[in-house]
Amino acid sequence: SRARAEAAAAAAKAEAFGQFREAAVLEMALQRLPQVAGAVAQPLSGTRRVTVVAAGGPGTPLGLSRIPAEILELVARLPRDV
Repeated sequence: SRARAEAAAAAAKAEAFGQFREAAVLEMALQRLPQVAGAVAQPLSGTRRVTVVAAGGPGTPLGLSRIPAEILELVARLPRDV
């Protein structure tokens, strides 16, 4: 009976994903985001020093204040099928 319940839940989820494809993909991506962030951050865990080199023009924030914008730009450029 447990397997039937799991199968029914999976079938319902598949049907919902079919109806709300874009929202479903977004939900799956958001669920995986902590794993992706951990995998990206892990190689940096032993880093003692980071040097930020910026080549921005006038008015472009430099240094530590630029890091959140860089991360957002990177995430925005990720392929849709990730």
